[in-house]
Amino acid sequence: MKLFLKYISLHLKISLEYKSSFIMTIISQTLAMFVELFTVYSLFLKFKLLDIYNPFELLLGFSTLWLGYSLVELFARGFDHFSRIIVNGNFDILLIRPANLFIQICGTDICHEKIGRVIISLLIFIYSSIKVISHFTIYKLLLLILMVFGCVVIIFSIFIIGATICFLTIQGLEAVNIITNGTRQVCQYPMGIYKKAVKIFFTTVIPLSLVNYYPLDYLTGRTDNILYVFMPILTIIMFFISKFIFNLGLRKYCSTGS
Repeated sequence: MKLFLKYISLHLKISLEYKSSFIMTIISQTLAMFVELFTVYSLFLKFKLLDIYNPFELLLGFSTLWLGYSLVELFARGFDHFSRIIVNGNFDILLIRPANLFIQICGTDICHEKIGRVIISLLIFIYSSIKVISHFTIYKLLLLILMVFGCVVIIFSIFIIGATICFLTIQGLEAVNIITNGTRQVCQYPMGIYKKAVKIFFTTVIPLSLVNYYPLDYLTGRTDNILYVFMPILTIIMFFISKFIFNLGLRKYCSTGS
């Protein structure tokens, strides 16, 4: 943990070397999120989907996804930009250091510019939670925490799998961006508007339904099944699978010779 905090401190010092650029980037990143929210809300108005989901349920699902995604981009962008580490030969250096490999990869690129999105997403998440939940209980509070935790685990796992592909291709593939950004684009809408096949995919393969679809049923009182509270914990399975795949790729890795 001390090593990771040191990485955070160093990257923050680097970012603050150009304060104006740093601040403008934070503002632009935050505005981009609001543009996405406006787009989603406009589409719901156009197709009258707010008769099915009220605006606060829409906000809660949207903010959960963006909060989890922004946290991963903030602290684990090294996996998203893993091809750079491979190409410039720095991965060989990470392998010989007596420190946790995952922490070192995360520490190579900590994107403090995402802090604006994290703060705004958190505020929207708290506000929409208060509006959606009519009666707070310990289980509902626990579920809110697990929703964010599960979203972080899923996005982080996708980044790890994307990084694993770089062991074979060296350069990153645009297809990985389709999975990461495409998943975010799809799942910022309530899963209930999609067909059954899409719901199954995002429940079993990329289980984001476990953090922003089924939990909403419990939070809004549509169901009182206590199992819904612990659904986000199942996302850990995806993390272990992604870590296993990464370790397999690591065994096949040969130095790029850079």
